[in-house]
Amino acid sequence: MPTARGRLAAAGGLVLCVLGTLLGYRGVALLGALALLAVAGAALFVLGSRPTRVAVRRRVPLARTEPGRTVTVRLTVEGAGRAGPVRLRERVAGPGEEDEIVLTPTDLDPPGTGRLGAAYRLEPSLRGVVELGPLRVERTDALGLAAAGGRSGTVDRVLVHPRWRRLRALPTGHASTPDSVRGGGHVGGPTFRALRDYVPGDDIRHVHWRSTARSGRLLVREYSDTSDTRLTLLLDDRAAGGRERLDATAEAAACVAATAVLSRLPCDLVLASGPGADGGAGLPAVLDLLAAAAPAPNADLAAALRSLRPRSGGGAVVLVSDTLREADLREFAALRDRFPRLVAAAVGPDPRPGEVAGVTLVTARDAAEFDKVWNGAPWTR
Repeated sequence: MPTARGRLAAAGGLVLCVLGTLLGYRGVALLGALALLAVAGAALFVLGSRPTRVAVRRRVPLARTEPGRTVTVRLTVEGAGRAGPVRLRERVAGPGEEDEIVLTPTDLDPPGTGRLGAAYRLEPSLRGVVELGPLRVERTDALGLAAAGGRSGTVDRVLVHPRWRRLRALPTGHASTPDSVRGGGHVGGPTFRALRDYVPGDDIRHVHWRSTARSGRLLVREYSDTSDTRLTLLLDDRAAGGRERLDATAEAAACVAATAVLSRLPCDLVLASGPGADGGAGLPAVLDLLAAAAPAPNADLAAALRSLRPRSGGGAVVLVSDTLREADLREFAALRDRFPRLVAAAVGPDPRPGEVAGVTLVTARDAAEFDKVWNGAPWTR
């Protein structure tokens, strides 16, 4: 099919034909006709010689990267033939945008085999998922008037993790060693936390008979294991401020999650929209989820908070959001009977929400300020 240059040549040829005919300039009309014939001939040539059986191999050295880091992508194309020039157009779809990179292939050794190679540099600037491919392999003519071909190869993904920095300390219900980053209480195995209503499956030995007799309903002792507390991190991906604000909250969440994983503190990451990752699978699994997180305006934060209640208590919950209202904090504070430490981090330019009893509030204007504010929180001293 005609390229931009071919369409321009065809339009110019048509104008020359019309003007030459109307004004009686036979040479001008002939020149226009030659231009039209050249475009038509180029189109017929590329349609007849376009690649039909092409094998594409893409080599991406890093499946995971971070903003600002350069990744060199190399392509090998086989089966394109040697009937004329070949043009490669690589699809690159990043967060919120899609583009095509036009590549000029080179012959690979040994020459004459029909194997072509090309390379380009990928330097993502934002957190997210970047899709590479499929590659469009096109046959062109010597003048670049027409091109024809099709897409070949697979689609590869590069996960761009949010930036993160290790924090000075983390809030937990209890600490296991005096030197760890876990802020909190005493060491020691199962410890009594509270009384709660009996549910089927509870150990009958944990029934507190005196309180049961006093209240008229069956109550059991609830224990938490202070030697293996768990940090639950909830990211509010409703992103009321858009993708840019979600990038900031994802970076803040990455700081908390990375610090927990590197400190060997059991950690769960949950998105308000539903997906989750276990820190026990390693830091890449957690950062992969944060990289793939996209604004989910229909996510129900209140329902996500209620879903944390069945989890084992005794640890801490950190809620990270770009927009927190007092109603959100009150819903969050309802988890106090299950988790001894609740921390809400509001990362964004919105006004600071009102304080709610039982919730420690941390506010930062952006992700760059978050670690400084966090490291000045009470549990880090």
